[in-house]
Amino acid sequence: MAQAATFSRSLRLFVDRNLSPDALRAEMARRAIAARDELIARGEAPPSWRRYVDGKADAPETSVRLDGAILYRFNLTGEAAEAALALCRSTSPVRSGRFRDAWVLICDDKPWKQPLKDLPADRTILIVNPLPYARKIETGALEPRIRRNQIERVRQTLMRRFPTLTFGKTFVRVGSGIAPSAPYILRGASGERRTRAGTVMTYPALQITLRS
Repeated sequence: MAQAATFSRSLRLFVDRNLSPDALRAEMARRAIAARDELIARGEAPPSWRRYVDGKADAPETSVRLDGAILYRFNLTGEAAEAALALCRSTSPVRSGRFRDAWVLICDDKPWKQPLKDLPADRTILIVNPLPYARKIETGALEPRIRRNQIERVRQTLMRRFPTLTFGKTFVRVGSGIAPSAPYILRGASGERRTRAGTVMTYPALQITLRS
């Protein structure tokens, strides 16, 4: 699939001005729809999108002004989430493979069980590893030989690949509905001055949102 920057494109169409205004709008709408469907058919855009006509969300194509624009904002959230999960797994330290395979995607505070292509564009997506030592791996406190800042490195890669989305690094609490081992209660000195025994651990997470 093409680079994400190509997916939000304004379809400014110029047609025969001898047509009536209604006929002009109908022709502009027809061409916009055809161009959109062609992108999807070629695999250059996902089948999920939202339409903006003269800046108004969900307005019909035929309502376009004669000097206006029809824009389709394609939903790249699913593709970005798939890429993020793949990067998190491929950059994970591997011993038993347990940490690599534990990454989970959360939408609306629940693990997402449906196809990634169906992820809604207007929700906040979190990708987190719920194992108790996830934070130590991210901060470099587990073993010196394990490279730290895994999520930040994944975030930087995704920012370049999907410029229409926003990627952030955050720390979240994870409940038992996400993983049996969660939430993890710190039992002793963690090596981080801001944490202490008895504290509910927060887990490093990658956050994906639509750029406003």
